[in-house]
Amino acid sequence: MTQNREDAAARAAGLIAQAIRELQEAAAAEAGVSRAELAQSHAAIASLSERLEKQLAEEKEQRQLVAAQITNLASSLDRLVNHLHGLSQLMAELLERLAAPAAPAAPPEPPEPTFQPGGEGISLSLAAVPGFQALMDIQKALMAMDEVAAASVERFQEGESRILLQLRAAVSANDLAAALHRSTGHAIVVEEARPELMRLRLKVVGA
Repeated sequence: MTQNREDAAARAAGLIAQAIRELQEAAAAEAGVSRAELAQSHAAIASLSERLEKQLAEEKEQRQLVAAQITNLASSLDRLVNHLHGLSQLMAELLERLAAPAAPAAPPEPPEPTFQPGGEGISLSLAAVPGFQALMDIQKALMAMDEVAAASVERFQEGESRILLQLRAAVSANDLAAALHRSTGHAIVVEEARPELMRLRLKVVGA
């Protein structure tokens, strides 16, 4: 539509200039105007027509420039709107996460019960002892522990042994089994630990 209006204005300017020239020629002919004066009038009309065409062209160029700027601005606004939409979604997700209740922390594991020094001592039963020498190694390892004051073998029969332990400091069943493993090389597991009864049962499961 804009292009049609511009073309129509250009054609109108040309027609106006042509009509003025024709009127001047007719008037000059009737008034006996010289050819020089007529030529000057034609030049003035041509100059006016040229200025009109130039002005129309400049206006057309300016309108095209403004249209391009408006298009670029619209594109920039679209990108800005999309960016703001993404930010709003991100904020909504963040707020949702912050509003969600935190997962309850796992309750701490209760401390392992320990055997306390004193009393008549701990009755330590050993199962699957692979021989008398292994029993001696275990007794020696027990005596080397800082927490153990004395370790007396009370019975040994068919791989089963019982040792009476006297403690000088508290010790857990797992710590005692780990210390025996480090000293003897035998893998030892806890089968029963009853500190309240001063009773402990370990088993040798391998070397």
